[in-house]
Amino acid sequence: MISYYENRELSWLKFNKRVLMQSQAHEVPLFERMKFIEIFGSNLDEFFMVRVGSMYDRSLLPDDPPDGKTGMTASEQLEKMYSETRPLYALRDNCYRNLTSALAEKGVKFIGAGALKGDTARVARQYFKREVLPYVTPLILDAKHPLPMLENLKPYLVVSIRPKKDGGKATIGLVAISNAFGSIISLPSPKAPSSKEPSSDGMTFVPVEDLMLRFASDIFKNYDIFGRTIVRVTRNADVTVEDNFADDEVDYRDYVTAIIKRREKMTPVRLETYSASYAGAEKIAYAIAPMIGLDESKYFHSMSVLDLGSVYGLESKIRRNFGDDTVLFHAPLSPRDQPDVPDDRTIEETAQHHDIFLSFPYYSMKPYLRMLDEAVSDPETESIKISLYRMAANSLVIDALSRAARSGIEVIAVVELKARFDENNNVNWSRRLEDAGCHVIYGIEALKVHSKLTLITRRGENGVRRLVHVGTGNYNEKTAKLYTDVGIITADERIAGDAELVFDNIMKGIPGESYDYLLVAPHTLRQTMLREIETEASYGQEGYICMKMNSLTDKAIIDALADASSRGVKIDLIVRGICCLLPGIIGVTDNIRVVSIVGRFLEHSRLFIFGNGRNVSRRVYLGSADMMTRNTTRRVEVITPVYDKAIADRIFEMTRVMLADNVKRSRLMSNGRYERVITGKEPLDSQEYFYAEAYRATEKKDEE
Repeated sequence: MISYYENRELSWLKFNKRVLMQSQAHEVPLFERMKFIEIFGSNLDEFFMVRVGSMYDRSLLPDDPPDGKTGMTASEQLEKMYSETRPLYALRDNCYRNLTSALAEKGVKFIGAGALKGDTARVARQYFKREVLPYVTPLILDAKHPLPMLENLKPYLVVSIRPKKDGGKATIGLVAISNAFGSIISLPSPKAPSSKEPSSDGMTFVPVEDLMLRFASDIFKNYDIFGRTIVRVTRNADVTVEDNFADDEVDYRDYVTAIIKRREKMTPVRLETYSASYAGAEKIAYAIAPMIGLDESKYFHSMSVLDLGSVYGLESKIRRNFGDDTVLFHAPLSPRDQPDVPDDRTIEETAQHHDIFLSFPYYSMKPYLRMLDEAVSDPETESIKISLYRMAANSLVIDALSRAARSGIEVIAVVELKARFDENNNVNWSRRLEDAGCHVIYGIEALKVHSKLTLITRRGENGVRRLVHVGTGNYNEKTAKLYTDVGIITADERIAGDAELVFDNIMKGIPGESYDYLLVAPHTLRQTMLREIETEASYGQEGYICMKMNSLTDKAIIDALADASSRGVKIDLIVRGICCLLPGIIGVTDNIRVVSIVGRFLEHSRLFIFGNGRNVSRRVYLGSADMMTRNTTRRVEVITPVYDKAIADRIFEMTRVMLADNVKRSRLMSNGRYERVITGKEPLDSQEYFYAEAYRATEKKDEE
């Protein structure tokens, strides 16, 4: 039988390629396309730090462990990860070249080192000497000045040089590029170099990497330069925070902070170079690679700048010159107020009438924030319990929790210190919460707490009342405008009782095994999902399953879906990223359709639907978990059944729109390739559809 498994790492690389291809999508405004190139790059950086880093560690084990689905050993996977990445560099270079050319025609110029000529070069050099050169500290390598440790993801100018005076021995010069001025600078007009205002003929931006390459001779004045390039090293960042840490004399937060610092000095896993039109990159790379312990297979040369991290910061500058030009930018959209959440009732009063469905970014986060604020000011509020994973920089959620604690309300905050790359932020938030009087805990040994759960308890004349929020996304005001997430606020005592038990078990340091209604990993979530899949499989051709998630890697879930498909069940999987199931394998997965939506907003909601709703009752769930082995077995995740029929119907209809998307939807084929869905029908972008729907609903309410 043909295997229906896809390798996790290779599936992820295909996802990142879909991200990159948005930079060439004709329906996306030009500057918005540049953001996708930056997202592609930052995604790839993290892939090398985490996935390549962890695979490298596994490849060193004596048994070279194989992947449980495809049978590839760690070494084989590592080799494939490198080889499959290489063509993505060429694709990125092509995308960047095409896009910068199109932007230049519009008057937004990204100038490389080779194009810095005439007056533009003169102004650029003045800027370089005034703003950049003071931050430059060159190092000449020799016996007494060895190559220093190259910081993770930090770009360096590296030159091959020889002293001018006596034509002495050739050596290497190196300069760490400061991040004090960002990765891209806005160049003043040659007509008025002292002005910070853009010129009438557009705007000119120069990547700092190109400035360093172009004016390297101003740094190494006493040397002839016969080779120059930008070098960047990526280091393994897959550090493990040991949960059995037991030193009572040391604050666990200090321990986490110390462990995370190890990332700065871990094993290199990638070497990149960018040299614009200058020669010498390959020779320099081959000289440096053995110094840092890398071979040629881990070296990637780019024809476009390595660091585009400042792209997002350019938007406000460009908008000042071009306004809301739709050739450059998406039309502005703002989350709407929900028509079914009246201002003259509290959130609790509304939830006692019906569950409240939250759908970001189409509707705002206000109902959730109101729920917290109303609890803080309500003298009947006894406690607020919440699980926190990633928070916004100026978090209104943290502010509300702090005010609650200071007012005498019991606040229990589960802060996950092991949220990757947010560890330091969460350490700081935990201290702020603790200073305000909150009871802060860090989860359960050997498990990450990834659930999105809030429980508010009040006590009044009629006894105890509880209000619960269960969601798919973080309590983060920033990402609520950028990610598609959903959630429910409910006063249903079935959900509230289980939510209380979740927090009780976390407080005791145990995940708990018995929940009546909520699906809670690592014990009841996977089992319930498998049971629901089997129920649909028992109906054969009358069965129906739809799952929307970020990634699908759990072998037990994959096998159950394949079995259901082989028994005739129609299955729709909306999987944004990794999908380790190949659809369309005759006799096995040919009843499974897998699609991916990559658009303006990051698809992040997790939705699960069982039953066709006609002769088989429909059951709908939402929650924090992807169907990944890590989520179902090594995390505390919470998925809730949707009991409110109107909300369940709404979720089902949302998935119908997503499955009909013919603008941003790609379909996974049986050979592992993704193909864009092209139809002769009217264009339907599901994200634009949901926003337009939200605007119409708000306008209708205003008219009433």
